[in-house]
Amino acid sequence: MERRCVLNSWSKEEVRAVIRYEWARGVSGTEIHNRLVEVYGPGVMSKQMVRRWCRTFSDGRQQVEEYRELDGRAWPLQMQMSGRWMTRLERTGVSPSMK
Repeated sequence: MERRCVLNSWSKEEVRAVIRYEWARGVSGTEIHNRLVEVYGPGVMSKQMVRRWCRTFSDGRQQVEEYRELDGRAWPLQMQMSGRWMTRLERTGVSPSMK
């Protein structure tokens, strides 16, 4: 049976959430990759990266968003402000919360 791509677009966070869900159900990294390719197509994510995300979730990570270090703290990329706005926050001593 020929596999077909059902969804033509996706976000990294969406794919990671699927990986986390399938990992929690006990599905192997190889099988998760096969399922992702079946739905999203061959360019979705490499098998090695799927396995890496499975290990990351096994190590305790729960977030699927990307993080980057700012001032020694991890911030979701969505919360990172432009330099001008961040400078204003620093001057006032206010920082975005990580709730």
